[in-house]
Amino acid sequence: MKKLPAIAATLFAMTLLSACSNKIENPEMQQCAQQNYQCETSCEQQSTADGLVHKVCSNKCIEAYNQCKANAEKLGEVK
Repeated sequence: MKKLPAIAATLFAMTLLSACSNKIENPEMQQCAQQNYQCETSCEQQSTADGLVHKVCSNKCIEAYNQCKANAEKLGEVK
């Protein structure tokens, strides 16, 4: 369980770095990254980083991001 915050932080950092370092051709993916950033920021403001509430909140952010990403990839295939 102690690795979960590190995993979430790594995923968040990778998302943010990829959004900043690459020209995102799919605007839906950029929106997913922005929503994930806002979700993670909200989690940090609502709870302590070591608490169970933060872990649950962060997991919800990850799940929402993964769903958003899957939808964005599907939209990218259609275009």
